[in-house]
Amino acid sequence: MFVTPFYNVTQFSKMHEHCPHCGLRFAHEPSFFFGAMYVSYAFQVMIMVTTYVILRLTTQPEAWVYIVTSLAATLITVPISFRLSRTSWINIFVPFQKQLSKDSVEYERHAPTV
Repeated sequence: MFVTPFYNVTQFSKMHEHCPHCGLRFAHEPSFFFGAMYVSYAFQVMIMVTTYVILRLTTQPEAWVYIVTSLAATLITVPISFRLSRTSWINIFVPFQKQLSKDSVEYERHAPTV
């Protein structure tokens, strides 16, 4: 789905226009992935809450440590969160249809009988 690996921080958002395997067009319409921002927001909130709980249970630091650590964790995980949110968004709205090869047993089961 993505052109470069997630750790390439300068181009982590570059996507193929079409799937290299099945030819599916990823962006069905302009601004298709705007909804993925809400999924990304949920991921970032989960990261911040997890950071807070871990800090609270282990060290119980001052408030500024919570803020700095949460922001650092959020910034570090932006490429992963971005990709997960886009992948989740496209999986919600685009149905997966498995392509059956003629050699597979499943193809024989689902093939029309003549």
